[in-house]
Amino acid sequence: MNTLIVSDIFGQTKCLESFVNELDGSTSICSPYPFRQGHLNRDEETAYKQFMDSVGHDKYFQKVVEAISDKQPDLVIGFSAGGVACWRALAAMPIKSTTKLIAFYPGQIRNYLQLHPKCDVDIYFPYQENHFDIKPVIHHLSGMPGINCHRTRYEHGFMNSLSSNFDAAALQHFTALCQYNIDEAIKLKLANRRIKSGLELTM
Repeated sequence: MNTLIVSDIFGQTKCLESFVNELDGSTSICSPYPFRQGHLNRDEETAYKQFMDSVGHDKYFQKVVEAISDKQPDLVIGFSAGGVACWRALAAMPIKSTTKLIAFYPGQIRNYLQLHPKCDVDIYFPYQENHFDIKPVIHHLSGMPGINCHRTRYEHGFMNSLSSNFDAAALQHFTALCQYNIDEAIKLKLANRRIKSGLELTM
């Protein structure tokens, strides 16, 4: 079982590494930056400026395409800008191993509603976004096959301890939810192997 974690604009931080360490199976992290950010303590405005100045959304999308092609993950979990990059990447490339995307508060997804990733998608939106009305976005996406949208009670960034909207209870809850999805993916993979082995034996 291979899971790819795609970070938000903060990159590979101690908080993200702690989240990854709670998950079973083989996990890898894709960050906008070529180096980990664990030693940095920045506010969101500074982090966003660094992201836009050094990477930007399009370059991050290309980096995520490369990471998915290289890692061949069964499950992809993306946060904020990372979730949007995953959405774009999984819509642009042929599906191979990935069976599901879990995206947390991917606000920029509103600019890519015409896309449709070639796998199941669970999106966990915040209760509200400051720059746009999430309700029509959720309504549009919920009408697409394989897309499940959830409007949470939390604010954007609730999974990241560096965010002003961080919520420890939400992190605990959704970490458990991600682990549940990993467990289910493992069961599905084992079942498919059994079916394949059975077919090979009968041929």
